Amino acid sequence: MMEKERLLRIVEGIFKGTGFKVARMEFRGSCFDLAASRLFLLLFVKILQNIDSLTEEQAEDLKRLAKLFEASPLIVGFRSKNEELEEGVVYERHGIHALNPQTLYNALVENELPAIFAERGGFYVKVNGKYLRELRESHGYSVGELAELLGVSRKSLQNYEKGEQAMSLEIALRLEELFDAPVAKPIDILNSKVEAKMNVEPETELEKEIFNRLETFGMRVVKIKKAPFDAISREEGLKILTGISERRTTSTLKRAQMVNEVSKIIHSDGLFILKKTKTEVVGEIPLIPKNKLDEIKDADELMEMIEELKKEIKRKIFS
Repeated sequence: MMEKERLLRIVEGIFKGTGFKVARMEFRGSCFDLAASRLFLLLFVKILQNIDSLTEEQAEDLKRLAKLFEASPLIVGFRSKNEELEEGVVYERHGIHALNPQTLYNALVENELPAIFAERGGFYVKVNGKYLRELRESHGYSVGELAELLGVSRKSLQNYEKGEQAMSLEIALRLEELFDAPVAKPIDILNSKVEAKMNVEPETELEKEIFNRLETFGMRVVKIKKAPFDAISREEGLKILTGISERRTTSTLKRAQMVNEVSKIIHSDGLFILKKTKTEVVGEIPLIPKNKLDEIKDADELMEMIEELKKEIKRKIFS
């Protein structure tokens, strides 16, 4: 745990040192540990000592969040299996980019995006095929001549030039030495796009009841399993981090506090719906009883209620 905490502090420091606003999650098993925002960049970051420990369930939730908020998912860790992650190399777990803190530092502080990615069998790069063909032709090589010089087949070289095949790092280094020009395409780890499955069933009867009620407001509800909130409720540009709980507990209040912090970073509203509770506000996150939803007709009324509750608590604070 001490190593995980050290890694968290390192990564948080890198983001804060480069102008990002950061919210930190301390929620066991969460699909992300940090939300980091700067200008038009938003990242959900999972911090792991060993990147292989990311579960498929965490990865799917992380991808759902990235898709919903037009953000980039990222994993930062120290090792894979028994090997340390190499500086300047991008790894992948469950379709999400993974890298070590130094590679993240290089990208954010030094503006040096990595170009090498790891796959079974070694390190590879993607090349700009059109530029490679221009380099070959300007140096007077035919496809056959350059392929023979590199020790690859004509077909492989043709695939490189079409952008249809990744190139081994060894071949890329030979080309860069031969042409005295970079051929590898940088990997934009800060703007990666992922696909995600949005249809996830509610896990409890209470969730099912609340999802159904929110959907009558014209909202779409996306279940999130591994986060301080339980769902994202959305309608057009509106997104609400939605927590659901049987009753008000210390754990519920801590979750609401975390949602309060992350909602500021991702510019979203938050709401906790409890089976039974008195109406209150934690930070700027309203906690309401489930039956209060029966008084609401649509998404606009829901947002009005959230805003009114937040204003009410501010009036009490400053009165």
